[in-house]
Amino acid sequence: MKYTHTLEMDNEQGERCNVAVAFRADPFKRFAGFTSIHSDNPIYSEDLHHLEQFIRMDKDKWVTNR
Repeated sequence: MKYTHTLEMDNEQGERCNVAVAFRADPFKRFAGFTSIHSDNPIYSEDLHHLEQFIRMDKDKWVTNR
């Protein structure tokens, strides 16, 4: 299934980021990978790991994107 989610996070430079992501997950809501990431400030490689963790923690807030 396809989902979207928006959140705020700090990047590795300490800048606040408003992030909108689209991603896939299986029917049990197990994260399967990003399809797009949009942020108002840069997202660095180390931030991607944290972003994935935040997405997994917020699974009850995911919006189905058909």
